[in-house]
Amino acid sequence: MLVLDYYTRDRCALCDEGILQIKIALSELREMNVKINKVNIDEDDALQEEYMVRVPVLKHDATIIQEGVLDFVQIYDYLKANKGKQNID
Repeated sequence: MLVLDYYTRDRCALCDEGILQIKIALSELREMNVKINKVNIDEDDALQEEYMVRVPVLKHDATIIQEGVLDFVQIYDYLKANKGKQNID
């Protein structure tokens, strides 16, 4: 399973749009086993400090896939390139 961390916050229009872009990319890669771990930065002061002006941020391990305005093409390309590198649970 490939686990992606999605840093978001409350009342964030870019975050709402970003999750739609992620879902579109995943709809094209149905055979992949991907888990989205949503992380609300409003619940952690350290995360707020790090990501406040950057959300939404989509990460896989230490790699930032995209931040700010997310688009499904870049997400799709990243996921497709990492298709064979899924972690085994």
